[in-house]
Amino acid sequence: MRKTINSGMIGRRGAVIAAAGLFLPAIARANEWPTRPVRMVVPFPPGGGTDNLGRMFAQALGERLGQTVIVENRGGAGGNIGSAAVAAATPDGYTILLNGNGMSISKHLFKNPGYDWKQDFSWIARTASTPILLVVNDKMPTRSLQEFVAYARANPGKLNHGTAGAGTPFHLAGALFDEMAGTRMIHVPYRGTGPSVAGLLGDEVQLMFASSTAVDGLIRDGRIRVLANTAGKRSPGWPDVPSIAEALPGYAAELWYPLAAPARTPAHIVAILERTTAAVMSDKTFAAALVARGFEPEYLDSKGVVQALDAEEKRWGPVIPRAGITAE
Repeated sequence: MRKTINSGMIGRRGAVIAAAGLFLPAIARANEWPTRPVRMVVPFPPGGGTDNLGRMFAQALGERLGQTVIVENRGGAGGNIGSAAVAAATPDGYTILLNGNGMSISKHLFKNPGYDWKQDFSWIARTASTPILLVVNDKMPTRSLQEFVAYARANPGKLNHGTAGAGTPFHLAGALFDEMAGTRMIHVPYRGTGPSVAGLLGDEVQLMFASSTAVDGLIRDGRIRVLANTAGKRSPGWPDVPSIAEALPGYAAELWYPLAAPARTPAHIVAILERTTAAVMSDKTFAAALVARGFEPEYLDSKGVVQALDAEEKRWGPVIPRAGITAE
C-alpha cells in the first residue's frame, strides 16, 4: 500500500522525486490515462448503500486521478443490468463498476445474470464493507443473542424476518442462520429497504437482518434493538455488539463492495486504479468519513478481492439450493 507523502516533511530532493512521478495523478498522466472523465456504474438506484459509497468514493478517486469520476446508476435485476453493461463495455478503463460481493453468487440466484464474475471482469480492489445487523422490534422479548437463538428454536415458524428482497445478502443471512441454528423463521421479502424497515416498526415482521446504515438511527433512538452483527468478528463500528459467530461458530454473512473493470482492460490501467484505490482507502480523513456514514474501510488488492469473491461463491453455493432461495 502506497503511503501518503507529506510535502512538509520532505526536502528539496524529495519534492523533485515526488514531482517526477511518485504521486498517483502523475503516474496516471505518465501512462496517458485518464485523459477524460471516467464513468463508474453503480447497478442500483440512488439513495442506497452502494450508491452512497459510490458517490463518496468517486469524488475521492477522481481527485487523485485528476479527472472527474461520474456515477451512473443503472439499477435492475438485483444489480445484474448494470454489471452486465460494464462487462460488455469497451475495456479502456473509462467504464468501471462498483457493486457488492453478491456478484459472486448471481449464477446461483438467476438463470442468466448476464455475466460471469470470473471471466468478464478485471478485478481492481475491495473498498469498504457495511455491517449487517440482526435487529428486533420492541415487542420481541429477547435482549441478547443467546436469548434470541433459544427463543427462535422454541418457536419454529412463528417469527417473521423482513428483507429488502429475495436473494439479497439479508435474505441469505437469515437462511444461513436458520441452517446453522436449527431454527425456522419465515422470510418476508419487501420491495426495498424502506418498506422492510416500516414492516419491522409495524410488527409485520419481528426481526430483520439489515445494513447498519438502514437502522442506525432507529437503534440509537431506542425504537429497535440490535442483538448481533453477522460478520465473522465484531465490527469496529459496533464493538459492544457480538457477532453471531460467537453463538454459532463458523457463521459469517458479510456485505462488501468490490471495484472492477471490463475484462481485457490494459494491465497498466488496472494497476493505476488499484494503487489509487489503495491511496484513497488509506487516507484517514476519507476513512473517518466512511465510518461516519456507516461503512468500514476494508481494502483488498486485486488478488485478494478475487480470493474473497471465490470464498463467497463456495460459502453460499451449497446454502442457496438447500434453502430454496431464488431471486426470480
